[in-house]
Amino acid sequence: MMLARRAFFGLAASALLVGPAAPSALPLAELPDNVEAPDFAIADMAGEVRRLSQYRGRPVLIAFWAVWCPPCRRELAALAELRMKLSDTGYEFLAVNLGDSRERIAAFIERHPAPGLPVLLDTEKVTAARWHVRGLPVAYVVDARGILRLGALGERDWRAPVIEGQLRTLI
Repeated sequence: MMLARRAFFGLAASALLVGPAAPSALPLAELPDNVEAPDFAIADMAGEVRRLSQYRGRPVLIAFWAVWCPPCRRELAALAELRMKLSDTGYEFLAVNLGDSRERIAAFIERHPAPGLPVLLDTEKVTAARWHVRGLPVAYVVDARGILRLGALGERDWRAPVIEGQLRTLI
């Protein structure tokens, strides 16, 4: 099973690489093979442990990011806006931070608010390793059955109508 996941994530990463273009022009890539998303248990900023499996029955957008990553920083507010726009659909959004301290993240969010966007702390990058995250930003969309459906490697304009349309197809 792990080899199949590793092969999938390699294939997914190559599918996500679409060449140079403005972030607003890039839709999310459709991912092949009906691979189940690896579960995780990660504490959020309040210390509450969140598991991907607790969201089964609802689609989930998982965005991997870090404070030091300029495209990631630009995406957070737009992800929070999209979360609000889709709030009546049951979509869940999780921003998984890679390696930054709680204090550094809190200071960043104070300067760059992302209202309502849950931030999870992958301090040791364990989840990032299981998800084969090799660069940032990276985002995946998991459907209600826990299957990886869409992904993005690199910056996206989360305000783009094409992305909202893609997300709505999984509701």
